[in-house]
Amino acid sequence: MKLLQLLRRQDGLVRHDQARRLGLSPAAIDRRVDSGEWLVVHPRVYLAATHDLTPRARLRAAALWGGEGATLIGHAGAAWWDLTDRRPATITIAVGPTAGHRAPPGVRVVRRTVSPLDRELVDGVWVVRQSFAALEAATTLGLVEGARLLDRALQRRRFGVSALREALRETGQRHGAVLARRLVELADGGARSEAERDAVRLLDRARITGWTANLPVDLPGFGRVVIDLAFPVQRVAVEIDGWAFHRDVDRFRRDGLRQNEVVIGGWRVIRVTWYELQENPHYLADVVRRALAASAA
Repeated sequence: MKLLQLLRRQDGLVRHDQARRLGLSPAAIDRRVDSGEWLVVHPRVYLAATHDLTPRARLRAAALWGGEGATLIGHAGAAWWDLTDRRPATITIAVGPTAGHRAPPGVRVVRRTVSPLDRELVDGVWVVRQSFAALEAATTLGLVEGARLLDRALQRRRFGVSALREALRETGQRHGAVLARRLVELADGGARSEAERDAVRLLDRARITGWTANLPVDLPGFGRVVIDLAFPVQRVAVEIDGWAFHRDVDRFRRDGLRQNEVVIGGWRVIRVTWYELQENPHYLADVVRRALAASAA
């Protein structure tokens, strides 16, 4: 392989030993650095001045610096898998417990052994498996943003909930294990149940009464439906959703048809999601009050 081909394949980056294998002497490498043709990104990792240090190049540069035994993990791994649009401020790589790496600025070294079965070579970079990277990244992003990362990945069929459970088992008592456990429970169908409990709690806290949970309603020409939270007198229905992953295409279509019939039947329908209840807990009480007032008018 020629040098230009390697630079194109590696986002404009080359490691010292790679350049040596392609026939460049240490003096030739130094001349390129001294002339500004190559820029030092990390010790013994260079970027051709004709290329930009893109977010992807930053990830690759850290992996090149770490060497063949290093693995992108956590948020960095999720970014390499393109599971998140947010790029990590610090790139975390796992190295063996006896490795002597001293991390340069912008790189964090974790002395952790990653099993060969738990990492993959993707476009020349060793990265932890998708589910492992996603779950660890989610714990660094916090509850809501971490949930969004996992929800998107599950929607795109990058992996399944069983893979998240396996990643959780590997987490053990590592930092973030409590949040990781909660995220996996939400992914495993718990988001809707938690949203229902939160909705009830928020209505009680706002002292809004007159509602019934899981009210069966018969709609002519459609059949029986069950409204999550119903205000029968004012005919206001609150429908609660969990994560987007929990609503596949068929269910999304059925929910739309069902909601149309509920509206035709004379109900005002409010939809809230787990995310909205987490991020803006005051919204539910506000919108319910407005819907009840509109119905009364």
